Amino acid sequence: MVVVGVQNIKFSYAKDEVLKRISFDVQEGKFVSIIGPNGSGKTTLLKNICRLLSPSEGQIEIRNRSLKQYKAKSLAKTIAVVHQGASSAFDFNVGEVVLMGRYPHLKRLESESMKDMTIAETAMHQTETFHLREKTLHSISGGERQRVMIARALAQEPELLLLDEPISHLDIKFQLEILKLCKSLNETKGLTILTTLHDINLASRFSDVIIMMKNGNIHMMGTPNEVVNAENIKAVYDVDVLVVEKPYPMIIPV
Repeated sequence: MVVVGVQNIKFSYAKDEVLKRISFDVQEGKFVSIIGPNGSGKTTLLKNICRLLSPSEGQIEIRNRSLKQYKAKSLAKTIAVVHQGASSAFDFNVGEVVLMGRYPHLKRLESESMKDMTIAETAMHQTETFHLREKTLHSISGGERQRVMIARALAQEPELLLLDEPISHLDIKFQLEILKLCKSLNETKGLTILTTLHDINLASRFSDVIIMMKNGNIHMMGTPNEVVNAENIKAVYDVDVLVVEKPYPMIIPV
């Protein structure tokens, strides 16, 4: 089943056309990564899908229903978003932050129930952040903070998890931990994941499908074996690479 359907969308910042009639589908239960150089439109595309931006032309559907038809709370029950470098202006403790993920499920002025508390605790256990629940968000590491934001997203009980550069500014240890966590959630919970990534090798390692963008267009979409090759890397990044084929396509710049 198609979870996200993007149909001929265009988007511009003033006169700068950033997305140029983009079309693709995301199938249920897939881990999909969007890659491409800076300025290729990755983040803008993700922001259109989560309705932070609105396309000037075309249509986006979530489960065969127009994105425009969703009310805010209904959309938040369906899509959870973890933004690049996500944090909070206020120094809440971790438990409070994760519990905020239950907001879409609450009626006006309604307090969290024991069920909400249990769901938030489960999300913390799934992301291995339960031991941090009494710590403030600003007192933990970047990798831990990103896990907390994913826990908050899980507390929403979404069908689709959108992540914008979830491993940016993290060292390689935390990059791997975050992506392993996302892949585990994808495989064990059947959670559909759509993420932007800069690292081609990590996208190749963890993704079922890769969308490779260039100048606001989709240059290629397919499995890592179909997308990650020397010809595509040269065409999109203007870099010559060697490709090691096993256990997954991995590039080495030359």
